[in-house]
Amino acid sequence: MHRADTVRREVRCAERALYDAMIARDFAALERILAPDLAYVHSTAVTESREQYLAGVARGLYEYEHIETPDARVRVHGQVALIDGVCDMRVGVAGAPKESIRLLFVLVWRNEGDGWRLVHRHATRIAAA
Repeated sequence: MHRADTVRREVRCAERALYDAMIARDFAALERILAPDLAYVHSTAVTESREQYLAGVARGLYEYEHIETPDARVRVHGQVALIDGVCDMRVGVAGAPKESIRLLFVLVWRNEGDGWRLVHRHATRIAAA
């Protein structure tokens, strides 16, 4: 296997670990995965820092049931990797019915030596057909 394929696989594994931590509300994992200088841009155009995003998860503003990005593309440029594509998720406020949404997204990852950290997330909602 080529080194580039190995790195792309590492980045996809980091992405899956992110989604698993979001669904499980695993704050220890999220703190490891999310870079301190994170910019998390929601499909509503609200932008949050790492601390703001984690506080929102803790308050139950974002309760995830399902997150999948089966056809995402990974591009690696040195210590930075981009994942983009379509994301299907079920999410909502804690205690409320969850909504299925489809997003066009970009994740920007940085290799910090001990693993890949998410530094930027940007999503745009795709209108239902």
